[in-house]
Amino acid sequence: MVAEQTQVPEPSASSEPLLRVRDLTKIYESPGQRIVACEDVSFDVYPGEVLGIVGESGSGKSTVLQCLFQDVEATSGQAFLRSFEDGERSIFDADRRERRELRTHQMAMVYQNPRMGLNLMVTAGGNIAERLLAADWRRVDEIRDKASDYLSRTEVPVDRMDDFPAFFSGGMQQRVQIAKALANNPELVLLDELTTGLDVSVQAGVLDLVRDIQRIYGMTAVIVSHDLGVIRLLADRTLVMKDGHVVESGLTDQILEDPQHEYTQLLVNCVTN
Repeated sequence: MVAEQTQVPEPSASSEPLLRVRDLTKIYESPGQRIVACEDVSFDVYPGEVLGIVGESGSGKSTVLQCLFQDVEATSGQAFLRSFEDGERSIFDADRRERRELRTHQMAMVYQNPRMGLNLMVTAGGNIAERLLAADWRRVDEIRDKASDYLSRTEVPVDRMDDFPAFFSGGMQQRVQIAKALANNPELVLLDELTTGLDVSVQAGVLDLVRDIQRIYGMTAVIVSHDLGVIRLLADRTLVMKDGHVVESGLTDQILEDPQHEYTQLLVNCVTN
C-alpha cells in the first residue's frame, strides 16, 4: 500500500499555470500481468518555473514525461497546456494535427539518450533545421543563422555545425539536442535524466548550461532525475515519486532540507551520509 502523499502549499502566483496535470495514470497490461507505471499524478507548472520530479529507477517519473510528450499514450487522466495565443488546450485529447503542433511549436523534449532526440545522420545544424522546418520556418538563410546562434549558445563550436552528431562525444550530442529543443522557443521543455551516462565534468557543464538558459530566458521546464544534486541545482519545486505515486511535493529547499515522508528522508539520507 502506498503511503499518503505529504502536501505542501503551492507557491502563490499571479499568473495561471502553463501546464496542468490531473490524475495522470499509465498502466501496462498483458495476459496475466498488470504494471502500474504511474497513477493519479497531479501537478501544476507556472510560467518561468522549473519543476523537478525525483525518484529511483522504476518510480514512474520518466513515464510522466513520455505521456506528456505523447511518446506513450496515457491510460487515463488529463493534461492541459496554456498557449500564449490560443488559451488552454488539452494534450491528451489532441487530434493528429493538434498533436504535431503541440510537439513542434509549444513543447520540446530532451531525452536521457541524446540519440533519441537527434538524427545522427543529419548534421548538427541540420538537426536544428529539421525542428525549425516542422515549426513552419522556410527561409534557408534564417534557419542557418538560427542554427548557428543556438549551437553557439549551447557551447557547440559553430565550425562543427556541418558535422554529424554520430561523431560527437556524449556531452556534445546532449548540447546539440538541447539546442535543437530550444531553437523555436517552445513554451514548455521536458528534460529526462539529461546527465545520465555523462562524465562528471561533462555533467557539470551541461547543468550549468541549462541553469544559465533558464535564468536568462525564463524557460519553463519539467526535469526528471534520480540525482538530488541535479534537482537542488535546477528545480524551484519538486515532486517525489515512489512506485508510480507522488508521495511528497513542495519547494525544493523544503523537500531536501526537511523531508516529511519516510521515503524522501531515505533518499536525502543516502546522499548526505
